[in-house]
Amino acid sequence: MYGYSYQYGRIIGKGGNPAAAIFGTYKSRVLADGGTVENDACTIAFLESIGAGTDIIPLFDADYQAVLDYGTAQGYTLPSGGQQTLQNDLVVALKAAGVWSKLDTFANFATDGDSDFALIDWKRLSDYTAINSPTFTTNVGFQGNGTSSYIDSNYNPNTSGVNYTLNDASIFVWNNTFVLNDFISGIGSSAKNCLRMSSSSANVRINMDNNNFTPSVDFSDASKKLRQLNRTSSTDVTAFQNTTSSTHSGTSVSVANENQLILRTSSFYSSTEVAFFGMGASLVAENTDFYNALNTYKTAI
Repeated sequence: MYGYSYQYGRIIGKGGNPAAAIFGTYKSRVLADGGTVENDACTIAFLESIGAGTDIIPLFDADYQAVLDYGTAQGYTLPSGGQQTLQNDLVVALKAAGVWSKLDTFANFATDGDSDFALIDWKRLSDYTAINSPTFTTNVGFQGNGTSSYIDSNYNPNTSGVNYTLNDASIFVWNNTFVLNDFISGIGSSAKNCLRMSSSSANVRINMDNNNFTPSVDFSDASKKLRQLNRTSSTDVTAFQNTTSSTHSGTSVSVANENQLILRTSSFYSSTEVAFFGMGASLVAENTDFYNALNTYKTAI
């Protein structure tokens, strides 16, 4: 018999060949120093090297496992095993950064799963909807055609907002490509709640009516990927390009009662390419760790 026990989320080794004990009961753990088996990226390689087999079942964070379970139940093609580990690490990093608990909706379009898996809302375990066939590229995301294609998040912050509120809110998009003056997120009826790639744009709004005074936000740095707009009070807005911030004044009026769209605002459509999208509470304090978590994942795939 092999001497292994499971305590405090770990398998504790007491000697002997670990293959049968590990693979038979806790397939995702890998023997580490001192006989402790950890959940680690080298699990599969280790178990295969000792002949344990290839049917490895990873042990993931419960919230990420729920995403995989949802995808499986819908019949979607899941990401590769290696990328599942990276995506799990992303969720863990977002939690460590204090971001995950502040999000109402979050989508990771950059995956080697299929386009249906790419449209899963990781927070609500539901689906975004691709309208008029935006182009999906594996490990990259979705690109609009500039004329008709976009993504509907199916998230209405007025009716479904929990963390997203009138004076504490954020909208963010990670754009892989830059197109000057492109609108990359907004709503269908007007230019409310919109993000635009512009150097001095009156069309950058969060919880502001269409004709209300709007802050002049510089979203024109083509080298930056994360565009994040935060409502921090009834009068204050903080914008980020990656981790570079600027503060602006703009009075909050209402939370838009429409689904937030990606690659579209009103009648304006985007031809840029997006990898991540989400909304929730303000993420000013968490911005650096948030950017690092997204960037680490994006760089690794």
